[in-house]
Formats: sequence, C-alpha cells, structure tokens
Amino acid sequence: VEEGYSDEYNVLESIDDKMELSHHLAHAYSVCAQAPFDTGMVVVMDGMGETYRVMKKAVEMGDETYVSDFTLCNDDDDGREIEIVPRNLEELAAKSYYDWREAESVYTFCKDESGLKVKPIFKRFTQENSPPTLYNHGFENMDSLGALYSRASSHIFGDWNACGKAMGLAPWQDHAWDSEKEGEMKQRIIPEMIDTPIVEGTLYKDG
Repeated sequence: VEEGYSDEYNVLESIDDKMELSHHLAHAYSVCAQAPFDTGMVVVMDGMGETYRVMKKAVEMGDETYVSDFTLCNDDDDGREIEIVPRNLEELAAKSYYDWREAESVYTFCKDESGLKVKPIFKRFTQENSPPTLYNHGFENMDSLGALYSRASSHIFGDWNACGKAMGLAPWQDHAWDSEKEGEMKQRIIPEMIDTPIVEGTLYKDG
C-alpha cells in the first residue's frame, strides 16, 4: 500500500456505505459542485484516467459500490449514448496486452432543487504503451494532453508527476509582478522571454 492510502481521512472507517467514482467522473463532480452556475459543460483532460476494463467489469458485475460513466449511461433515461473514441474500443481492448485508459472526457451538468445531475457525452480512451506497474504507472508515455504536461514536467522539474506545476505556471507566461522595497520606488518585474527555440528539428522523417 502506497504511503497515505491507508490514512484515516482516505479510509473513512466511520462511514458504512462507501462509493467509489471513476477517475474522470470524480474530477467532473468536483467542478460541477462548485460551479457558480446551474448548467454547463465540463472538459476533463487528465492525462491518465480509469482503465476501460475496470469500468466495463463493474457494469457487467453489477457493482453498486463503483460508479463510472458507463454506470450513468445505463441509468440515463433519455436514451442518448456516450460517444466513445475509438469506436471499436471493446474489440481493441480485448486484443491489448495492457489496457486502455481515459484520456479526455466531456460532461454536461444541471443543478436544481432535486440535486446535481452529471451526464457523460464524450470520452476518448488511449492505449497503455508501457507496463502500468512502472514507477510512474506508464503515465509519461501515454498519448494524451495531460501526459504531454507530464513529459514537459520531467524536463523542467525532473519529475513526471509535477505536471500540475507545469499546468499552473503556463498562464503566468506574460505576467508581470510589482516589487516595492522599503524606501524604494515600485518597479515592474517581467520574466525574461526566450526568443530562440528550445529544440530544433521536424516532426516528419525526410522522404
């Protein structure tokens, strides 16, 4: 068991009825519950979400302690199915040595006096390219937008799991800070910009 997993705040021993949410769905609920409006759309681009086989098995086994997008689709009453990419995921997953994981997901939500309703409408899965038992769970080698930040953070911070820092720093590229020391005039501090490319080359092979 990894450090922290058995912490009393994670185990919730005093709670009798526990329910687990799939990875991207948990992200969506955390946003929808705090959104300052009653209806909207949520896009989750976490690099490595839940595995397809786990989500599928929970539905097949009727596991009521685990809720995923597939569970919500089965419970939905409007007959509209979630769009899955790739379309032949079930066939591909059956042939895959490893598994497929959530890459990007889209949800709509509605809040009213009866509560919060989250509906999955789109989900792209990406294949695991490395053994999920690696130290980084193969995250750095995933084909997803979130995993791209993971690869960048490996170069910037030397840590594949510092992708959140890279995401958080991105909007501050053009920001300027005010600095005022005691007895001195306020001055603007603007980060130095790099005009030359960090790497050179092409995405395509010659010929």
